[in-house]
Amino acid sequence: MHSRTLQEDLLVIEALVDYHWRRKEKQSERAARAWVLAHEIAASHGLEVVDALAQRDEV
Repeated sequence: MHSRTLQEDLLVIEALVDYHWRRKEKQSERAARAWVLAHEIAASHGLEVVDALAQRDEV
């Protein structure tokens, strides 16, 4: 199995957070799951979601 790099995970986190905000009113359960996944991926790197989003601009 291919493990993603931090840079790849930052992109995935950004996409999940964007999905969450765009869909939270129309598909609240899927949007909530996207947020949970973003949190889990960020935590796997020792980050909070907000920290991961800040780092994406630095990478």
